[in-house]
Amino acid sequence: MLGELKRYKHVIGLTLLVVALVAGFIRFNGDRERFFAMVLGQIWFGQAVYNYLRDGWVTIGPGGMSPEDDPMHRAVLAGVAMFLYMLVFFLF
Repeated sequence: MLGELKRYKHVIGLTLLVVALVAGFIRFNGDRERFFAMVLGQIWFGQAVYNYLRDGWVTIGPGGMSPEDDPMHRAVLAGVAMFLYMLVFFLF
């Protein structure tokens, strides 16, 4: 299954970006701080998922995991990033 996800890594990355922007514009109610916090939060966590799929440096915050690190730890970090992406999407 991971091979299938990695095969469509660019489509998934673009989808995460477009969903963040579209959801931000749909939920925009005049509060610019909320809008930018929601969009930037989703882009921040979405880039970690995308970088995991493209075997790049997976980062959340100041630290991260390089491609040479343990694959299971990288997968857990990407899973946490996807969870946080969804959390920002549904609750923000």
